[in-house]
Amino acid sequence: MKKIAIFLLLISAFFMACETDFEVNASWKEVTVVYGLLDQSQPQQYIKINKAYLGEGDALQMASVADSVNYNPEDLEVKIFKVKDGAFGSIDTLGFVTLYDTILEKDTGLFSTDENIIYTTPSNFFLTNNADEKDYILSIYNKKTKRIVSAKSNLIHELNLDIPPSKPMGFYGIIPNPVVLPLDKSQTTVNWYHAKNGKIYQIIARIYYKDYFYNDTILNYIDWTVHPDPYDGSSEMHYTFEGDVFVNTLATKITNTDITLIARRLSHVELFFTVGSEDLHTYMAVNEPFEGIVQERPVFTNINNGIGLFSCRYNKSHSMSFPSSTREGLAIDLGSLHFIYP
Repeated sequence: MKKIAIFLLLISAFFMACETDFEVNASWKEVTVVYGLLDQSQPQQYIKINKAYLGEGDALQMASVADSVNYNPEDLEVKIFKVKDGAFGSIDTLGFVTLYDTILEKDTGLFSTDENIIYTTPSNFFLTNNADEKDYILSIYNKKTKRIVSAKSNLIHELNLDIPPSKPMGFYGIIPNPVVLPLDKSQTTVNWYHAKNGKIYQIIARIYYKDYFYNDTILNYIDWTVHPDPYDGSSEMHYTFEGDVFVNTLATKITNTDITLIARRLSHVELFFTVGSEDLHTYMAVNEPFEGIVQERPVFTNINNGIGLFSCRYNKSHSMSFPSSTREGLAIDLGSLHFIYP
């Protein structure tokens, strides 16, 4: 980890002959900020490249100006090289791809949304010749300043799930007749195998439900996000979804604000698995909120001649159905939210 600290140098005056005026904003220095996560499960790769800024005036106002945070794309040459270790410590280049600038929509906030410039690969060049066994070097060459910013990352190998295709996501047993409250809840466990180079795992369970109106039916969803789980060294991994948490999550995240709603039914769930690298895990850990009097935190970067993060992740999804007992049980427990069965 590279720790970057900014120190204010306090210069004392000797005797009475001293110069008390000084420039708060020192002479301009180029600082490149880079963020990118390689993911061979996706058709394209995206790299965000910005510049740090320092100037006279309101910093928040400068952040809202595109020229303050963006490079002119014509000034940058952005490439990703596929490499492998050669003889005597050398690096053999197996190929490269040039990234081109594009503009993606960005949520409003402090920073400029006029030109959210992203650099992207024209296609996924990772899916050939054992790509996940290679390393990848990001090179950013500024044609104006002749400055090179670089970083290196490997790839996370494919994530293999161990979930039978017909396995449902169930949280209730057989509903008794007559109904006896509270209903007993059950759990569902999903399994997968460790992906090489993966250091942290996260699952988002996207729960879909249908809202019925007089003239329309809308498929909505809420996300049940599982806290990231560091790799524990096991080759076989699992996570257990609890029935009580399932019901409480739906009760908390779904509201009845539309008076025209007639009823809603549980539909299905899609699990989104994300595996992150060791550098990504470190970056997330460093930037987690923490309590205490001292709020200063170390800064993590793996960018040479710049700051930021260039690393890797892997995404995979899996759909599961809900059994009839879970649909019926939810209609009983959350009837106040207009869930019905069948």
